[in-house]
Amino acid sequence: MKPVLPLVAAALALASGLAFAQKGETVKIAWIDPLTGLMGPVGQNQVNSFRFFAEKLGGAANPAGVKFEIVPIDNKLSPQESTNAVKSLTDQGVRYVVQGNGSGAALAIMDAVSKHNERNPGKEMVYLNYAAVDPDLTNSKCNYWHF
Repeated sequence: MKPVLPLVAAALALASGLAFAQKGETVKIAWIDPLTGLMGPVGQNQVNSFRFFAEKLGGAANPAGVKFEIVPIDNKLSPQESTNAVKSLTDQGVRYVVQGNGSGAALAIMDAVSKHNERNPGKEMVYLNYAAVDPDLTNSKCNYWHF
């Protein structure tokens, strides 16, 4: 769990700088990973960690007054569920996606974010991968919007 904590802090810091949010606004960060099934307990722990840091780094603790909201989505470790989640997030105005459990889901999210960004200039999304390690993510399929 300790390696995830600096990444959560970095993700929230990145989101605060890129969002250009005004005082009192809320930056939504989608968390797409399993919340049910075999990996459900791991996912529940991770989303609670992200929420903890969102509360710590947002609101009164944030000099700009920007708040962070974690929007958890259960992808059931499925690439198709992950792709559907990204599509639904675009309708909600979410610009930041975090995910890490499962490289298959990571590749699907990276592809969905890339396609969305090509079709919607000015409304780009950023994908923050905190644990998926397939070499294709940083080699042959790597793209500008994946961190």
